[in-house]
Amino acid sequence: MPAILLTAINARFSHTSLGIRYLYANLGELQQEASIREFTIQENAPDIATTLLADSPEIVAMGVYIWNRTLVESVVSLLRRRVPHLVIILGGPEIAYDTNSRLAEQASCVVVGEGEAVIQELCQQALDGSPLSTIVVAPSLQLNTIELPYSGYSDSDLANRVLYIETSRGCPYQCEYCISALDDNVRYISLDRLLPVIATLLERGATRFKFVDRSFNINPQHGCELLEFFLKHWRDGMQLHLEMTPDKIASQLRECLLKFPPGALHIEAGVQTFNEEIAALVQRPMRIHLVEEGLRFLIKDAKADVHADLIAGLPGETPDSFEAGINRLIALAPSELQVGILKRLNGAPIERHIESHKMKFRETPPYDIMSTHHMDAEYIDSIQRFAKHWERIVNRQLFPTAVPHIWQNQPSAFRAFDAFSRNVESTLGRHSFGLVELAHELLTFLIGKRNLPASEVRRMLREDYLANGRRISVPAFLRD
Repeated sequence: MPAILLTAINARFSHTSLGIRYLYANLGELQQEASIREFTIQENAPDIATTLLADSPEIVAMGVYIWNRTLVESVVSLLRRRVPHLVIILGGPEIAYDTNSRLAEQASCVVVGEGEAVIQELCQQALDGSPLSTIVVAPSLQLNTIELPYSGYSDSDLANRVLYIETSRGCPYQCEYCISALDDNVRYISLDRLLPVIATLLERGATRFKFVDRSFNINPQHGCELLEFFLKHWRDGMQLHLEMTPDKIASQLRECLLKFPPGALHIEAGVQTFNEEIAALVQRPMRIHLVEEGLRFLIKDAKADVHADLIAGLPGETPDSFEAGINRLIALAPSELQVGILKRLNGAPIERHIESHKMKFRETPPYDIMSTHHMDAEYIDSIQRFAKHWERIVNRQLFPTAVPHIWQNQPSAFRAFDAFSRNVESTLGRHSFGLVELAHELLTFLIGKRNLPASEVRRMLREDYLANGRRISVPAFLRD
């Protein structure tokens, strides 16, 4: 039975926890007494607690994030109730900036900072019976001095899950809605250390890599060296997921990106707002024409799958400016458009705007904005509805030929899809509905509201419905 359980509660099964694998890699001789346990937020707290306690551990270490905090609170409460003497070590951004919370009180120790620096010492103290400090502030690390975690990926991980890779920590940008703004010391892992490790993963059959660097294009030379390595080892089916700031793509990096086959790169391009004044207000200065030019390059020239983000509820943003931004982004046609709702992350500097912009946030995770001076609660709710339906219908490309006709040739793409979204919610709801029901809604809307010929709409919907090859018949209402 392992004495130490390094525990992660992930958002979904396809995700792997890089954090607990880092902890395991840096346990030194205590590795032989440790084991990794991973769960998802779809599981329930009693089952997780029972699974953990079945190993009779002496120590449970767990990461706390915005997506799992509520479940972690329940699990920790159960662990503490069932085994009062159990040593519980918590870390992660959701607890590091909330050390006075009830969750922190139930922990034996809360680690603030980079846990790799202290995990071995803390576990050894606990195993020796020595009391732990309630809060331990870990030092900022030189990344080339720590053990890398990638041997911790199992063959099952390689076959079924996305592998997270880190080449740097820190972010030079000071965006006030992001806790990365608190660490502007950008540190790199030497590629001389990292590339042989990635080569081993490739030899084992890995195909999907997601880089967690806060902005992959901060250092073009570093990025290009890494990309050239993958190009030399490229094979069909591989995909790289990168995060980039679209207004700062150097020519050197562009040349590298153009060498990849279409769809090989999945790029998360954070736009957040098309209002330069608001961008400057939240310490994210940018030039909009460069953002648009960078997105066009990624989408049309590099032929990457681009995931572009906007945030609703930023201080000073009005419905008109926000909707104008959505329209500009829709016109650029990224593969995915995500409309996020501003969140008050623990520790994030966005706090300074709360009073002046009358910002009200939900008290519980995910701490999303409820209203601002310019956006009332009803409007924020309408954006959440819009975002939910866009994600479910457009981003998933359920009817890729028919759906764009919702907004084509309309004065405002946002308002056009918003009208369809309202119709869908009134009949099908906001969350779960089937493909047949959606097809019927599209048929009714495109004929009744867009005045498209019924035969043409049926043809488009029919072809979209059968396009994936898994369906051999169509609903009666789609037949001529």
